[in-house]
Amino acid sequence: MATHTIYQIEAKLDDFQPVIGRTILINAERSLAYLGYTLISAFGLEGSHLFGFQKSFELFNHQQSYYYLLPEMDLPEFVAPSKHYSVMETNLNQFFSSSNLNNQFTFQYDFGDNWKISLNVESIETKEIMLHDIPRVTGGSGYGLIEDIGGNSGLHDYIEAFASGDLDHYYQIFGNQLPHLRPFSLPIANEKLKPEISILKRQYEDNE
Repeated sequence: MATHTIYQIEAKLDDFQPVIGRTILINAERSLAYLGYTLISAFGLEGSHLFGFQKSFELFNHQQSYYYLLPEMDLPEFVAPSKHYSVMETNLNQFFSSSNLNNQFTFQYDFGDNWKISLNVESIETKEIMLHDIPRVTGGSGYGLIEDIGGNSGLHDYIEAFASGDLDHYYQIFGNQLPHLRPFSLPIANEKLKPEISILKRQYEDNE
């Protein structure tokens, strides 16, 4: 049996109540792209938009950031060429390993809706393990995220409208195909995780 380093990562949607979060196990040799696919599936998204990661830290009282992006992405104006890397060529060890304890790690999906998900490494364990059930979702809370709903504020408004039954505005936008509000389910999350990762990998890497 091979030895692998396994990260347990808590992922939590920024600035949203009640908390929407997922906890995942993933092996350290995986690329950031693969972590992205894992998070997209775990949060119930579909992979219809670009994504990236950000590592931020304070150095000499100044905030510094490094960006990890898909190859086809144009650099945002605020990203210096020397401070961006490829999600395809960076693995988890390279991204998370640092002597700086003040690092903040963020996954960002859909730069219109601008979903920002904070990543916290809860544990790192090196052990002999078979990878047939890695990555795996180990916990979570809150609804899944919804494509093109308008980010945090749009999701908040949709949840309130759904609870009150006042959905006329959304019927005008979506017709009879209203987006589903899916509460977190651990068995369902893991049942669909690996098949969806395979689909997302083809979408992003092979343009299928």
